[in-house]
Amino acid sequence: MALTLHAAIGAVVALLFWTALGLCISQRIFPSALRLPVAPALGWAVHSAVALPIFMVLGFSALGVAALAAIALTPAVAVSKLRFDDQPRHQRIPGWAYLAAAVLALAPALAVAPEHVGDAVVVAKPIYDHAKIAIIDAMTRLGLPPANPFFGEFGERGRLAYYYLWYFSAAQLAIVLRLTGWEADIALTWFSAFSSLTLMMGLALWFARRSAALWVLLFAATGSLRFVLWALIGGERLDGMLDYATGFAGWLFNSAWVPQHLMSASCAVIAVLVDEFRAQ
Repeated sequence: MALTLHAAIGAVVALLFWTALGLCISQRIFPSALRLPVAPALGWAVHSAVALPIFMVLGFSALGVAALAAIALTPAVAVSKLRFDDQPRHQRIPGWAYLAAAVLALAPALAVAPEHVGDAVVVAKPIYDHAKIAIIDAMTRLGLPPANPFFGEFGERGRLAYYYLWYFSAAQLAIVLRLTGWEADIALTWFSAFSSLTLMMGLALWFARRSAALWVLLFAATGSLRFVLWALIGGERLDGMLDYATGFAGWLFNSAWVPQHLMSASCAVIAVLVDEFRAQ
């Protein structure tokens, strides 16, 4: 079972570690307006891509995860030279925007968190896509390459035919902090949501102005009108007028159902930005 406190600890550790690592890289590539906003997703992308082949060769263990994190973080902190006081106010996302993004990111995280009602446990619909929590647990138990937790004969690992880099990063949180797969999934869902919001706010600041961060948060918080219309005119009439959602939806929907896709999109955007700014 997932405990909220454990998931919160995992989210804080993920944010501090990957942001510090990403900041070391971003301040050497991006202008001041983008350095901090892109740092969480950038740190996650670089660390995950490097860590996976290392652990595939050396084995996946809590000691190995902690050692690699220390090796990566020590020089990152040592060479970091970012000074927020040196940045003009119009080139900084205001502090309230980061706080609001952290609060908004709780929505998708809570969507996959269990709710205790008496002796029962209630979960929201997005948990059905997060049934792949078993992949995280399989990696923490059996190591890499990940075994198939759903199929395979007794006593055999089987082969996992699924993309798993996002789940691998959650497994790192789980194995080093002794979290369950569910707790690690909640933590990384929050981190993915928050890092995507800061990236969008940074781009809004870069292309527009400081107040654009507010519009990013407002648009991200929107959802389908289906539930409102259902309450107003009833489900029977609504079904004859409006089809059900296809999955092509906004940030709020996708951050809860498929945070791995959201993180992939963030990495794709950052890759384009890196190519652009390195060419300048």
